[in-house]
Amino acid sequence: MRLSPITALLLLACSPLAQASSDNFCSPSWQLTANKPNLCSSVAFLSPANSSQVNLQLLLADAQRLRIRQSPLSDDEQLFGYAQVPFDVSRLLFPSADSQTASSTTADSPAPIDPELLKLNNLLQQLGLPADEKLLGDDQPFAEGEGNRQRSNSRANANAFLEQLLASDLPASERQSLALQRLQLLQNWRSEENPEAAASDADADAVAPVVPVVPAPAISSVSETPISSALGQQFSIYLQGASAFYAGDFSAALASFNALSDSPQPWLKQAALYMLARTELNAAQAQAFDEWGALESKLLDQAALNNTDVAFRSYLSAYPQGSYAQSAKGLLRKVYWLKNDQPRLAAEYAEQFAASDAAQNPDLTELTLEVDDKLLLNGQPETVSDPLLLATLILGELAPHSKPTDNFSQARLSALQARFLTQPELFSYLQSALYFYLEQDPAKTLASLPPLDPSQPLNYLRFSQQSLRGFALEAQQKWSEAQALWLQLLPLAKQPLQQDQLELALALNYERAQQLDQVFAADSPVQTQQLRDILLRNVASPQLLRARSGPNSNPAEQQVALFSLLYKDLLRGYYADFLSDLALLPQPLPTTQLANRLDLWFADAPTLALFQWPGGSGDAGYACPNLHAVASTLASNPQDPRGLNCLGEFIRSNALDGFPLDQQPPAPELGSSATQFAGQRYSRLDGYLQVMATPKADNDARAYALYRAINCFAPSGYNACGTQEIDPALRKQWFQTLKKQHAKTPWAQSLKYYW
Repeated sequence: MRLSPITALLLLACSPLAQASSDNFCSPSWQLTANKPNLCSSVAFLSPANSSQVNLQLLLADAQRLRIRQSPLSDDEQLFGYAQVPFDVSRLLFPSADSQTASSTTADSPAPIDPELLKLNNLLQQLGLPADEKLLGDDQPFAEGEGNRQRSNSRANANAFLEQLLASDLPASERQSLALQRLQLLQNWRSEENPEAAASDADADAVAPVVPVVPAPAISSVSETPISSALGQQFSIYLQGASAFYAGDFSAALASFNALSDSPQPWLKQAALYMLARTELNAAQAQAFDEWGALESKLLDQAALNNTDVAFRSYLSAYPQGSYAQSAKGLLRKVYWLKNDQPRLAAEYAEQFAASDAAQNPDLTELTLEVDDKLLLNGQPETVSDPLLLATLILGELAPHSKPTDNFSQARLSALQARFLTQPELFSYLQSALYFYLEQDPAKTLASLPPLDPSQPLNYLRFSQQSLRGFALEAQQKWSEAQALWLQLLPLAKQPLQQDQLELALALNYERAQQLDQVFAADSPVQTQQLRDILLRNVASPQLLRARSGPNSNPAEQQVALFSLLYKDLLRGYYADFLSDLALLPQPLPTTQLANRLDLWFADAPTLALFQWPGGSGDAGYACPNLHAVASTLASNPQDPRGLNCLGEFIRSNALDGFPLDQQPPAPELGSSATQFAGQRYSRLDGYLQVMATPKADNDARAYALYRAINCFAPSGYNACGTQEIDPALRKQWFQTLKKQHAKTPWAQSLKYYW
């Protein structure tokens, strides 16, 4: 399975970077051996669970074509409990969003002036024209990426045209007239045909910097100057073609640009040849995209598409280093995509990556996004020759299917071995990954992996090999051998994110080997707080929680440990322990909310003050003492009716039904092993049932227990107070008992239904 940027961005819309306040959010899955793609939980080794975007970037980093950048966690990522690994894929897609420092520009500061605007002003001065803001145009608010031909109708391209006017032997009046026509064209993106752009005018003008106006002849008189020189007419023809192109009149645009094919003016000849190809491309796809931007291949104009292919090749043949060569190569890739010509498309991407250099061009994010969308989404390994792109495709195929016969086979992999002649180590890793993920054979996996060579730099491929070795050892339950490997890798791991992954690997290992104390030892390499929190709240024993709740612990960790300890003491029936552990509460109580630390996602997150609950009569008028008194009563008599009802009130009034501390993560995630805190979690409904069955319970206690037990099923009919399934006939019987035997109580009088 491979995920395109479109899919990624749809899923990222519910990520912490995009919608921290939404009910839908992206949250990490704390494991390393997942085999299904998860955009919320990428890892630092070559894995089928990574999106192809992540795996490709890791391979490009090894090839010195791209840098993996590690940045501090954003506020949203911290809110949603992230660590560096696993990470939301947006950290690689948009790393600058996490690492940008606060801008020195304040709300009161003037907006920075666009250098292209300054250049345009300077060119107008040289042409003897005023820098009229209405003619200078605003930069278009188009989204990044391809898809709108108006993107090239920009100040930068207007400047290029004006520079050619100044460099050409033209009468001054014609220069001015042609310049004004180009500036008028600059406004076309704001016409009625571009309502989204026009709607942005107010915002754009509000921040537009002021440019000094240069005295010059009246615009109206200049704009009426006829163009009579031969060269001036050629410039005019170019503008006619450009105007037709931006207006969508592709036949007229082609006629104009063809007329300039033999122009003696070098720039006009080159630009016209390039614009011929662009026009053919726009004509080919004019009807092929629906309102959501989805391609309908059957609506492509195949003749125009073939003409586009020829035209861009002609341009690149004539101008291999031309002004528009880079754009032409990019648009030629689009042609290959539209034609579903995967071999040529892959070859173009491979050429682009081979030409890049991490030292010179450290950010290839946009290009890797394009590869992901245009090739990896639907690409077939057999159509790709470049080993890095091919390996990325194969990794995506190693996610197991529901039908084993649909899995990527060893035979298919072997048939592609010749394409890895320059990357034999990468091919060997793919074989090992197939043994591990698809054949689920750890012994075969171990036999296929090279031993660790500490003298070799631990790049991402070698790190992936050793990660797979550790996972295979753990699959054989050789915990100590895997642990030794993780510890051996720690000082060798120099690449971004590797150390963070090793911390998670060690935390998982210590948990499963029942060596949880090692995580919290003084010399523990597991220092990432999120990992320690998960183990404290889900697995830790009472003894470990008390040790981490002491004054010598990290204050933040102390709060999580103490909250978990007091909560589990109380809700598992260790009332005497709860009373003694209350003495560990620091004074004064910290006010820090523990939402993300306790895996909570609601606004009213608890603090340690929860355990100083004052009691009261609540919304139903049942009087309860404070929590200390409730626990004292239950410590003396665990079946005390009022104590059980009031413990239920504590749970209900603080929304603790279904609390995350009662729900361990699913296997094989961190924190999913058997908890070392014995006992069953108290259920409110169990408490009400006990009270209802206690002969010595007073009238109010029994009536209130009936009232609350019935309300456990309101209004859905499902139990919101526990896991018990109660037949509606029994709930009806409770209702009738309340109405008949306790008719004078306020709870019988207020309750009108049962569910």
